[in-house]
Amino acid sequence: MSRKLISPIIVLMLAVLACNVQTATPTPIVPTAPAITDTPVPPTATVGPAASDTPVPPTAAPGGLTLDMLKNATYHTPFYNRTVTLVNGMYTEGTGASSFTVQMEAVYAFGDLNGDGKADAAVLLTENGGGSGVFVSLIAVVNQAGAPHQIGAAQLGDRVQVNSVDISSAVIHLDMLVQGPSDPMCCPSLAEKQNYWLIGNGLWLMRVNTTTGGVEHIIDVDSPGIWTTVTNPFTVTGTVTVLPFENTLAYKIYTTDGTKVNEGSLMVTPGSGTSGSFTRNFDLSSAGISDWVIIQFIDTSAADGSIVSLGSVILKAH
Repeated sequence: MSRKLISPIIVLMLAVLACNVQTATPTPIVPTAPAITDTPVPPTATVGPAASDTPVPPTAAPGGLTLDMLKNATYHTPFYNRTVTLVNGMYTEGTGASSFTVQMEAVYAFGDLNGDGKADAAVLLTENGGGSGVFVSLIAVVNQAGAPHQIGAAQLGDRVQVNSVDISSAVIHLDMLVQGPSDPMCCPSLAEKQNYWLIGNGLWLMRVNTTTGGVEHIIDVDSPGIWTTVTNPFTVTGTVTVLPFENTLAYKIYTTDGTKVNEGSLMVTPGSGTSGSFTRNFDLSSAGISDWVIIQFIDTSAADGSIVSLGSVILKAH
C-alpha cells in the first residue's frame, strides 16, 4: 500500500471514532429511595419479657459502645432541660434545696435502634432538683462512630419504677410500675409495659399495656398493617381486651416530626366478655397529608386521666 493511501485511511478512522463519541449518551444514575425496612420493625410480641426473665445487661456491646461510655456521656435531661456530663454515672451541683442531681440507673440495654447494624443503647436517667420528686426519663443513645450520642428522650414520670428494659427488633420495651389512682407518689403498684420506637429523631410511645385485677388492658390495631400505604379515605379496625370507660377511645394523628394533625374519639362495640372492637374511617386529604403518619388509639382512666392502654399504627396515607 502506498504512503499516499495510508494518511486518508487514518483520517477517516479518526473521524468515525469522533462521531461515535459525540453521539453516545451516558446512562443516568438514578438515586433510589431508602427501603421501608430501614425504619424500625416492631416485634411480633406485644410486650417485653418479664423482669425475672431478663438477664443481667452486658457491660459492652458489639460495635464499641460500653457501659463506661454511657456512664460518662453527655446528656440533655428532659425534665429540667439541662445539659450535663456524667462522671461514673452521676452529676451533682449545689446543696440542699438548690441542688441538682442526675443519675444513670442500673437498668439499661444494648441493641440496634436505627437499623445501621451497630449496637445502640437505652438508658434511664433520674433527675432531682432538691425536692422529693425523682423524675425518670428514657434516653435513646445511638452509636455514632463508636461513641454514644443521645438522639431521643421520653419522660416516664415521678418516682416510677422501671424493672427491666430490653431492645429487640429496634423497639425499646419497658416493664415498670407506675402510680395507680390511689397510690401515693412514693409507692407505685400498677404494672405497666411500654414500647418505644425511634422514628426520625424522636422516641415515640407506640404501646401501653396495664394490668389491673389480673387482666391486661391491650389495644391492637388489626388493619391496616404497620408500614403499609393507604389511599384516602381509609378504614382502621382494631380490638380491645377490656372495654374502655363509656366504651369510648380517643385517637390522635401525628406526622413523624411530631405535628398533631387530627384528634377525636370513637365508640367501641362490646364483644364477648370484657373485649370489644372498633372501626374508624379517616380522610386526611383535606389536611394535605401525603406521607407517613402515626395514629394512636388511647384508653384513659376516668379516675385520674392517665393512660390505661394505647395502641398505634404507622402508615403512609396519600
